Amino acid sequence: MSEPDAPLTATQMRLMAYVDDEMTQAERREFEQLLTRDAKLAAEVAEFRCLADLTRAVQVAEPADHEIRRFWEGFYNRSEWQLGWGLLIFGSLIAGGYGIYRLLAGDLPVVIKLASVTALAGAAMLFFSTLRQKLRTQRLDRYRGVLR
Repeated sequence: MSEPDAPLTATQMRLMAYVDDEMTQAERREFEQLLTRDAKLAAEVAEFRCLADLTRAVQVAEPADHEIRRFWEGFYNRSEWQLGWGLLIFGSLIAGGYGIYRLLAGDLPVVIKLASVTALAGAAMLFFSTLRQKLRTQRLDRYRGVLR
Protein backbone atom coordinates (compact mmCIF):
# COMPACT_ATOMS: atom_id res chain seq x y z
CA MET A 1 0.00 0.00 0.00
CA SER A 2 1.43 3.39 -0.94
CA GLU A 3 2.22 6.18 1.47
CA PRO A 4 -0.18 9.13 1.50
CA ASP A 5 1.09 12.29 -0.14
CA ALA A 6 2.61 14.92 2.10
CA PRO A 7 0.57 18.11 2.56
CA LEU A 8 1.31 20.91 0.13
CA THR A 9 3.79 23.52 1.21
CA ALA A 10 3.04 27.23 1.01
CA THR A 11 5.40 27.52 -1.99
CA GLN A 12 3.63 24.68 -3.82
CA MET A 13 0.26 26.30 -3.19
CA ARG A 14 1.57 29.62 -4.52
CA LEU A 15 3.02 27.78 -7.52
CA MET A 16 -0.34 26.23 -8.34
CA ALA A 17 -2.10 29.56 -7.90
CA TYR A 18 0.43 31.13 -10.27
CA VAL A 19 0.02 28.46 -12.94
CA ASP A 20 -3.79 28.58 -12.64
CA ASP A 21 -3.72 32.40 -12.83
CA GLU A 22 -5.41 32.81 -9.46
CA MET A 23 -3.07 35.48 -8.04
CA THR A 24 -3.51 39.20 -7.74
CA GLN A 25 -1.16 41.41 -9.73
CA ALA A 26 0.97 42.18 -6.65
CA GLU A 27 1.24 38.50 -5.68
CA ARG A 28 2.08 37.63 -9.27
CA ARG A 29 4.91 40.20 -9.47
CA GLU A 30 6.32 39.03 -6.14
CA PHE A 31 6.22 35.39 -7.25
CA GLU A 32 7.85 36.19 -10.61
CA GLN A 33 10.70 37.93 -8.76
CA LEU A 34 11.11 34.76 -6.72
CA LEU A 35 11.21 32.76 -9.95
CA THR A 36 14.11 34.84 -11.29
CA ARG A 37 16.14 33.99 -8.16
CA ASP A 38 15.22 30.28 -7.88
CA ALA A 39 15.95 28.16 -10.99
CA LYS A 40 14.57 25.01 -9.37
CA LEU A 41 11.23 26.72 -8.72
CA ALA A 42 11.17 28.06 -12.29
CA ALA A 43 11.69 24.51 -13.60
CA GLU A 44 8.87 23.29 -11.37
CA VAL A 45 6.58 26.02 -12.74
CA ALA A 46 7.41 24.91 -16.29
CA GLU A 47 6.63 21.31 -15.35
CA PHE A 48 3.30 22.33 -13.77
CA ARG A 49 2.38 24.38 -16.84
CA CYS A 50 3.07 21.40 -19.08
CA LEU A 51 0.94 19.19 -16.82
CA ALA A 52 -1.87 21.78 -16.79
CA ASP A 53 -1.81 21.97 -20.61
CA LEU A 54 -1.97 18.18 -20.86
CA THR A 55 -4.93 17.91 -18.49
CA ARG A 56 -6.83 20.62 -20.37
CA ALA A 57 -6.27 18.75 -23.64
CA VAL A 58 -7.56 15.41 -22.35
CA GLN A 59 -11.05 14.51 -23.50
CA VAL A 60 -13.31 12.02 -21.81
CA ALA A 61 -13.83 9.00 -24.01
CA GLU A 62 -17.47 8.29 -24.78
CA PRO A 63 -18.78 5.19 -26.49
CA ALA A 64 -19.52 5.53 -30.18
CA ASP A 65 -23.14 5.70 -31.34
CA HIS A 66 -22.99 2.24 -32.91
CA GLU A 67 -21.81 0.76 -29.59
CA ILE A 68 -24.74 2.35 -27.74
CA ARG A 69 -27.21 1.07 -30.34
CA ARG A 70 -25.65 -2.41 -30.18
CA PHE A 71 -25.96 -2.40 -26.38
CA TRP A 72 -29.67 -1.51 -26.45
CA GLU A 73 -30.43 -4.00 -29.23
CA GLY A 74 -29.58 -6.85 -26.90
CA PHE A 75 -32.67 -8.38 -25.28
CA TYR A 76 -30.82 -9.03 -22.04
CA ASN A 77 -29.68 -5.42 -21.69
CA ARG A 78 -33.13 -3.97 -22.35
CA SER A 79 -34.93 -6.42 -20.09
CA GLU A 80 -32.36 -6.00 -17.33
CA TRP A 81 -32.89 -2.23 -17.23
CA GLN A 82 -36.66 -2.53 -17.49
CA LEU A 83 -36.84 -5.13 -14.73
CA GLY A 84 -34.47 -3.14 -12.53
CA TRP A 85 -36.48 0.07 -12.88
CA GLY A 86 -39.75 -1.81 -12.43
CA LEU A 87 -38.56 -3.44 -9.20
CA LEU A 88 -37.20 -0.13 -7.90
CA ILE A 89 -40.46 1.71 -8.59
CA PHE A 90 -42.62 -1.12 -7.25
CA GLY A 91 -40.57 -1.40 -4.06
CA SER A 92 -40.60 2.36 -3.58
CA LEU A 93 -44.38 2.46 -3.98
CA ILE A 94 -44.86 -0.31 -1.42
CA ALA A 95 -42.47 1.32 1.06
CA GLY A 96 -44.03 4.73 0.50
CA GLY A 97 -47.55 3.38 0.88
CA TYR A 98 -46.67 1.58 4.08
CA GLY A 99 -44.95 4.71 5.37
CA ILE A 100 -48.01 6.84 4.67
CA TYR A 101 -50.23 4.21 6.31
CA ARG A 102 -48.02 4.17 9.42
CA LEU A 103 -47.96 7.95 9.41
CA LEU A 104 -51.74 8.25 9.35
CA ALA A 105 -52.74 5.22 11.42
CA GLY A 106 -49.72 4.77 13.67
CA ASP A 107 -49.07 6.13 17.12
CA LEU A 108 -46.01 8.05 16.09
CA PRO A 109 -45.05 11.22 17.96
CA VAL A 110 -46.37 14.47 16.49
CA VAL A 111 -42.84 15.67 15.74
CA ILE A 112 -42.15 12.59 13.57
CA LYS A 113 -45.47 13.01 11.76
CA LEU A 114 -44.77 16.70 11.13
CA ALA A 115 -41.22 15.97 9.92
CA SER A 116 -42.46 13.23 7.59
CA VAL A 117 -45.24 15.34 6.11
CA THR A 118 -42.83 18.24 5.62
CA ALA A 119 -40.26 16.02 3.90
CA LEU A 120 -42.92 14.47 1.66
CA ALA A 121 -44.28 17.90 0.76
CA GLY A 122 -40.80 19.15 -0.08
CA ALA A 123 -40.05 16.11 -2.21
CA ALA A 124 -43.34 16.48 -4.05
CA MET A 125 -42.71 20.18 -4.67
CA LEU A 126 -39.24 19.49 -6.07
CA PHE A 127 -40.51 16.64 -8.24
CA PHE A 128 -43.36 18.65 -9.74
CA SER A 129 -41.16 21.72 -10.17
CA THR A 130 -38.60 19.66 -12.07
CA LEU A 131 -41.31 18.00 -14.15
CA ARG A 132 -42.90 21.37 -14.98
CA GLN A 133 -39.54 22.86 -15.95
CA LYS A 134 -38.72 19.86 -18.15
CA LEU A 135 -42.08 20.09 -19.92
CA ARG A 136 -41.75 23.85 -20.45
CA THR A 137 -38.21 23.64 -21.87
CA GLN A 138 -38.69 20.46 -23.88
CA ARG A 139 -39.56 22.35 -27.06
CA LEU A 140 -36.31 24.33 -26.75
CA ASP A 141 -34.13 21.22 -26.38
CA ARG A 142 -31.63 21.30 -29.23
CA TYR A 143 -31.09 17.53 -29.00
CA ARG A 144 -34.81 16.68 -29.20
CA GLY A 145 -34.68 15.10 -32.66
CA VAL A 146 -31.20 13.61 -32.36
CA LEU A 147 -31.08 9.83 -32.36
CA ARG A 148 -28.12 8.45 -30.41
